[in-house]
Amino acid sequence: MTTTETINIVCAELGISKAELAKRMGMLPSSLYRKLARESMTFEELQKCLDVLGVTIEFELQYPDGNTRSSQANHEMLLERMDLLETELEAARKAAEFQNKSLRDLRTEMNSAVGYAELVGRHGSKAEEYMGKLQRVLTNMEATIAYALGEALEDVPEAEDPEDIEALKGKRVLLVDDNELNREILKEVLVDHGLLVEEADNGSKAIAAVKGNEPGYYHFILMDIEMPVMDGYEATMKIRKLPNRIRANIPVIALTANAVPENRERASAVGMDDFLVKPTNSVRLLSSLVKFR
Repeated sequence: MTTTETINIVCAELGISKAELAKRMGMLPSSLYRKLARESMTFEELQKCLDVLGVTIEFELQYPDGNTRSSQANHEMLLERMDLLETELEAARKAAEFQNKSLRDLRTEMNSAVGYAELVGRHGSKAEEYMGKLQRVLTNMEATIAYALGEALEDVPEAEDPEDIEALKGKRVLLVDDNELNREILKEVLVDHGLLVEEADNGSKAIAAVKGNEPGYYHFILMDIEMPVMDGYEATMKIRKLPNRIRANIPVIALTANAVPENRERASAVGMDDFLVKPTNSVRLLSSLVKFR
């Protein structure tokens, strides 16, 4: 019996709808439905689900007369199923942690490989042919990884520069990423298209840079999400709360290798204006900047 099947049985016998379960867990119903369908709940979410169902078993079982009491037979049966669920969840957690780490490590290696190819391939005699083959392999691998991680793969733009790209020339970008190679790759793409680039390796330095320069100095911020000292979510929230509205309203574009729907929702909630999945190509990156020029 799968984890989802066990949760469905327990909910049915307790008379709890998935929408009510999601509410008690602090999740959107649509998010819970999707995670149950994909068997993709995190360990923390599964633990929260267990806690909610355990409390329900303990306090909300009722006799036909409506009085809240402990129904011993149902109680023991449901607790037995909950024990089974906990065992399954622990095994699922270990398997998911291993799978997700392996897939994300692969995605990081892909990002580095593509970056080096873009930097070196420009000067090779067969650069165009080589990059075309690499991009096809990359697209297929990214689709496989996204499916395994339960992510929605972004539509890939056509391989041509967006319209109005000339409007980006002279614009200043604050590039925030703790990975030096990522910054090097993105910086070269941006500089090649006439943008001015400054760098920061964590969210705290990004805020200092925004506050330390005149309002309007930066036209865009490319913000990694997972960084030491201060992550991209917290940095964006602090920028949005700055008293000067010009500083507070700088377009912030998220860059992350972890594209699960919850991250997209959180990015939007903290005030990020767009969400790009790494490794991103130059067309997708420039197309995002053009929207906020």
